[in-house]
Amino acid sequence: MAQSRKTDEELHPENYFHSSKGHIKDRIIINESPKIPKEGVYLSLNGIAFLIKPGVEVDIPRPLRKMLDTRIETETTQDDQGKDHRRHMRRITYMLIKEDVGLPDPEVIDAGAEASNSAHP
Repeated sequence: MAQSRKTDEELHPENYFHSSKGHIKDRIIINESPKIPKEGVYLSLNGIAFLIKPGVEVDIPRPLRKMLDTRIETETTQDDQGKDHRRHMRRITYMLIKEDVGLPDPEVIDAGAEASNSAHP
């Protein structure tokens, strides 16, 4: 009797991205910047393309949001003595509006109402 072993992708589907279906989404607004055209910023993750306009609320798959967090640029400046100072900044900044968009809200059970309903059959 052969045991089937699950692949890493089956065990951790959130780490793999083949389409936006099935992924938790987060609502963000990309901040306006002189580096981002008003037409929007083009992003691609594993061949899946997204065009996101700055200043507009959008729901994006969480893996795409995590990718935005890793896009860093380095700015080098010099002080009065000519010493270089580097700082690392996100290339595209955004405001997180809401995580887990589209997931059903947990049911709220009113214990008092439930108790009164069970007392009166």
